[in-house]
Amino acid sequence: MRSNLILSKSWPVCQEKKRAFPKITFSRPFLAAALLLLALNLRWVLLLGFAAAAVHEAGHLLALTLFGSRAEAICFRLSGPEIRYRQRGLNYRKEAAVALAGPTFNLIAAALFVPLALRLGSALLFLWIGCHVALAAFNLIPALPLDGGRALHCLLSALFPQAGQTIAVWFSRFVGLGMLGFGLSILLRYRNPTLFCAGLLIFLYTSKETPLQ
Repeated sequence: MRSNLILSKSWPVCQEKKRAFPKITFSRPFLAAALLLLALNLRWVLLLGFAAAAVHEAGHLLALTLFGSRAEAICFRLSGPEIRYRQRGLNYRKEAAVALAGPTFNLIAAALFVPLALRLGSALLFLWIGCHVALAAFNLIPALPLDGGRALHCLLSALFPQAGQTIAVWFSRFVGLGMLGFGLSILLRYRNPTLFCAGLLIFLYTSKETPLQ
């Protein structure tokens, strides 16, 4: 039997009552971060980032629909959007496809706007493209709870039914530690906390997960 333990971030099995459309909620830290960006006059970063995240989630939702499943709720958190869905008839191959659909949609959207951005020379369009590329690249990191980590978990669970989840969790911890170390050096040298915070997110998430035997 597969465990939904490490799927709890984005796609846990949902036992709630059926809804015509997914319930959309926003966490308090997410709203606080949005207000901070507005206060710093970074509204375009907020709007384009939110729009890129919406495209990303549309990829997941489309994949779920094509595989006969459905989303029950979407929650926008500081660590990223989370989708709750009914795991109906999804095998490892389909779960991996659902995970990779989000970054794929971002990359397609970025590629579609490149010719227009080059033609117009619009800084706003280049920022829009950059949001998509950054979101896709980050989510393709092969570490839980990111999409790349979920795809890796599905692959490992299919190859090693008894140990796949354990391998995925421990591999993600080592990736998180590596990002923490490299991110700390960047933080101290360039005052950029992005990679350090990403590594911390991955490490904290996997540290609280206890792989089932």
